[in-house]
Amino acid sequence: MRFHDAIVGLLLLVGAVALLLYARGLPAMPGQQFGPAVFPTLVGAGLGLTALVLFVRGLAAGRGQRLVEVEPGLFDPRGATAVAVVLGGGVFYLLTSDWLGFLIVAPIVLLALFRSQRIGWAAGIAIAILATLLIHFVFYKLLRVPLPWGILTPIAW
Repeated sequence: MRFHDAIVGLLLLVGAVALLLYARGLPAMPGQQFGPAVFPTLVGAGLGLTALVLFVRGLAAGRGQRLVEVEPGLFDPRGATAVAVVLGGGVFYLLTSDWLGFLIVAPIVLLALFRSQRIGWAAGIAIAILATLLIHFVFYKLLRVPLPWGILTPIAW
């Protein structure tokens, strides 16, 4: 399914404005130049610029385009499976990450995503573990964002 660029741009712009307004309400971190609002503000600004470009490009493309186009491959089983795995992975993470912990749940979700895209077992496991460790390092050590330890709490570093 393809939506007209002006519609997508307008929806993204609404999301960008909402994100920027939300980021303004985040508290400052005492003793630090950068607080929790920096990352959402950067993402919101980038999203807003992208939204404006899409909106203007959509308007410039003219009125001859349909607002919504349905493509023949829309109901492809592989695509539907991928969407189900993404949504299911998000729900699985939300329901189990506090109990099991990020370091256990994230590789499971990533491996499910990789397998839905027909990535081999060996490569999928290796990439899922390495990506989980990298994400954990970036968030936990560099950004100082606590990730749930779950059952690994006794060995938290």
